[in-house]
Amino acid sequence: MSGTTRISTGISIALILLLCSTDAISQTATYQQEIELRPGWNAVYVQVEPEDNQLATVFADVPIASVWRWIPTGTGARFIEDPAEGLENIEGWFAWFPEPRPEAFLSNLFRINANTAYLVRVEGNESHRITLDGRPEFVPLGWQTNAFTLTGLPVAPVNPPTFGEFFAASPAHRDQPVYQLDDSGRWQPVNAATTPIRSGEAYWVFTEGNSAFQGAMGVVLDRGESLEFGAVLEEYRVVLRNFTDLPGSFRIRRFAAGGLPLAFEFEDPETGDTSWPNLPESLTLPADAGADVFVQLGVVRRNFSASRMEQVLEITDEFGGRILLHAGANSLQPLAAGTIQAGVQSDRGAASVRMDDPAAAGPRPGLWIGSIEIDGVSEAQFAGTTPEPARQPFTQRVLMHVDAGGQVRLLKDVIQMWQDGTTRPSDDDPAFNETDVPGRFVLITDPSLIGLFSGATVRSGEPVGVRFSTVSYDFPGNSQLMTGAFRGGEAVDVTLVIEPEMPTNPFLHRFHPDHDNKDERFTSFRQEALQVTREMRFEFAVDPPDGTPPPGWGETLIGGVFTEAVSGLHKNPIFASGSFQLRRVTNTPVLNQ
Repeated sequence: MSGTTRISTGISIALILLLCSTDAISQTATYQQEIELRPGWNAVYVQVEPEDNQLATVFADVPIASVWRWIPTGTGARFIEDPAEGLENIEGWFAWFPEPRPEAFLSNLFRINANTAYLVRVEGNESHRITLDGRPEFVPLGWQTNAFTLTGLPVAPVNPPTFGEFFAASPAHRDQPVYQLDDSGRWQPVNAATTPIRSGEAYWVFTEGNSAFQGAMGVVLDRGESLEFGAVLEEYRVVLRNFTDLPGSFRIRRFAAGGLPLAFEFEDPETGDTSWPNLPESLTLPADAGADVFVQLGVVRRNFSASRMEQVLEITDEFGGRILLHAGANSLQPLAAGTIQAGVQSDRGAASVRMDDPAAAGPRPGLWIGSIEIDGVSEAQFAGTTPEPARQPFTQRVLMHVDAGGQVRLLKDVIQMWQDGTTRPSDDDPAFNETDVPGRFVLITDPSLIGLFSGATVRSGEPVGVRFSTVSYDFPGNSQLMTGAFRGGEAVDVTLVIEPEMPTNPFLHRFHPDHDNKDERFTSFRQEALQVTREMRFEFAVDPPDGTPPPGWGETLIGGVFTEAVSGLHKNPIFASGSFQLRRVTNTPVLNQ
């Protein structure tokens, strides 16, 4: 049994809805597991989740008598040496009988799933080969306590270890019985010292006591069964564990070309500097005996050539172990179908799409939240115009929204809510409803509109909105238009005028007769507070300050130089400077609708 990979490109309906673009394209990655089926009984371990996992579809061209799956009941495994003697009366076995066999009405198994063992009985005298095309899903091995487990083992198709070598580090499995289905369809004990493990084949393995053993190599993911970055995550940590008492190495290898642009975090052992080089075709990482190797992977969305891109990764060690991982991510920018952005190179090469590249200069719509760090202020008492280094930096929070046309707005308070979708009677069966317009997140700056929407999250069992706000600045209304371009090498500017009557004017004091903007009789307006003007400028950097773009730079993470001139607080203007960094928290392109 062997496998290959396939990269396919097609229209992704889900991403069209997500990105609101009929031109969105998707590049998917799958792994092809080839399974040889001999006449009679076969013990198969499925490594991928087929897109169409109906048993009738998977075995459509094979004369199948039956397919069986054992689902543990908690009482331990019961199996007989010859499956032909009957499995239907043994608790825990589920079966599929294809039409038009007379037993078809007894079927209680209908799908095939990844990381699952099956017994397949083939009629006739000829062997058959099927190919399962699907995504690998990482699920750690699970063992029945003081019982047999029907399972496959995570080994390489070429030069796999023997059973003795694989279980050498596991007291719960070492010297315990293992059964293999022979050519005659009977379960036979294996010679652990000489019998190699076959990838894609299932065995009965006895576990003495409890065990979480995974082999000489262990893999731990932060979350889920794959490296799914979606449209939110930028980094994903993978822990590779060397369970042996010997130093070794792990190899991460890409399957197929032109896949998901990925980078990995590299720390220079001499200088301690961190960089993010692109993940090559093959990456070898040394591993000390009994040590964990932490691999931080990041998705490089600025190098995307499709709205969704995927990759199958193979992780192997020097002892014949192998684990397949599926990685995928969505772009935050709609891409034209059939096109590749100018300047995009393979993820094996340099990251060539930068924020000032005309091909990447389109709007980056959504809500951006970040901070300004002011580290320099001019000496107003000397009429200075050049910011001098401050003893300690001062941090301010900033909120911006960019619409689909590139218009930037400065925000001070925004609430994320949810707009329910609509349904309509199904064309296939009018008794059932199907989605007509999907639900979506909305951004609200007008508090009077909150009642028109549902909460975006749940708190104490109640749906509530998610609020983002700042007290670092103020202005009349709910938003302030900014001028300029929201991209590297450009800048956006805004002028905020704090009128004497604004509650946040620093000179206004409602209960002080000299600063309440009232005359001596407290009846008529008389300006006593001064007008304050803040001129703020955000200059976007093409590259980050350290020169090494982290994952998400230019797509979900941007930054640059901040400058500000404040007049009205002092007889001379005050000039400040520093840096800023913004992160996109949602790609909703509109406000209040």
